[in-house]
Amino acid sequence: MTRADELSYNKKQNIIDLEGEQDKVITIPERKERESAKEYVVRVLVDNIVNTGLEPGEKLIEQELCEKLGVSRTPFREAELELAQRKLIDIRPKIGTYVAYIDAELVEEVRHLRSVLEAEIAGMACRLLSAQDIDRLWENIALWQLYIKRKQEDKIFLLDKQFHSMLYHLCGRRHWYELVESIAPHFDRTTILSFRCRPAQMILQDHENLIRAVEARDEAHARMIADQHMNRYTENIAAIRAAFPKYFKVENR
Repeated sequence: MTRADELSYNKKQNIIDLEGEQDKVITIPERKERESAKEYVVRVLVDNIVNTGLEPGEKLIEQELCEKLGVSRTPFREAELELAQRKLIDIRPKIGTYVAYIDAELVEEVRHLRSVLEAEIAGMACRLLSAQDIDRLWENIALWQLYIKRKQEDKIFLLDKQFHSMLYHLCGRRHWYELVESIAPHFDRTTILSFRCRPAQMILQDHENLIRAVEARDEAHARMIADQHMNRYTENIAAIRAAFPKYFKVENR
């Protein structure tokens, strides 16, 4: 395949090959209807920071990324400022802009917030979810089984996000979910890495047990499962850091 053919293929697959970096690709989805240029840049950069298309410590080349995304420098720089405020990138004056390393303290803050909210959501689900709602959760589980067999960790990650989103929305707590999502990328970065270095079966089992507790209308058990589920990060963090040491923030790097 010629270089031109390769670029053409990547474009059709919504994959961009960053020139000068062998096997380095980032995913560029279509821009959504009514999505501003800044919102589009934020979404693309966050998605690629989470899935490590843009790795911790990697320098962002403004001109190249603007061309790939089809945006001008103004919305790109506005997006950079937002992501810097969210601690997902580091802007170093006169040096450059870099993807932030994973900050374990920030990840723990997000985990703790989610632990509190999702225990409450689990209890609410026992009171509020209909049989049809529960069927929708089981449909999500069926897809997990498929992608675990195929070892498609990125698909599993998206199903994990969908499962939790469904619980918030089915319980009528959309604003809670929006709050969580505003800081979720820090936790999401470690979640997707955990699926790459440890079996996803334990997480799937937590989801199955939670659905069964909801079916039984057992609020106490559902809350316990939700809390146990969010504590998986604490159990897994040592293995994640051992597998991906260069991704985590350390002093004097």
